[in-house]
Amino acid sequence: MLMKKAREVKKKSWLRRWGRLGILLGIKESYLFFRNTLGLGIHPVKTLRAMQREKDRSQQLLVLGLPVYMVVGGVAVVVGGRWLIGAPEEWGGLARGVIVGVGLVGLSLAGYLAYWLIRVEKMRGDYD
Repeated sequence: MLMKKAREVKKKSWLRRWGRLGILLGIKESYLFFRNTLGLGIHPVKTLRAMQREKDRSQQLLVLGLPVYMVVGGVAVVVGGRWLIGAPEEWGGLARGVIVGVGLVGLSLAGYLAYWLIRVEKMRGDYD
């Protein structure tokens, strides 16, 4: 009986420790994601250089994948909403318009990121 309680206490402390680490890691990654996203709007060259210098692949994937996430999320919201309200198979003008709008926003964001990435790479090449 005593051994069983000791195992339960050990298991709870293990779960608590990993839970705390997961929460702290989530807070850190969220902070960096919002900092980098805001930085891309205010000073994109500085932000992209810092991301290259730090070599934090998770942040690069999060920030540079933003256009894809937006498009996938927008399409999922439209399809999920149509499923929830029981809309017919044929898509109406509003649903098509939202899909096109989300696609255009994602495409423009991808173009913006590509433009600044090319500028940063050209600047890096000039200094080497």
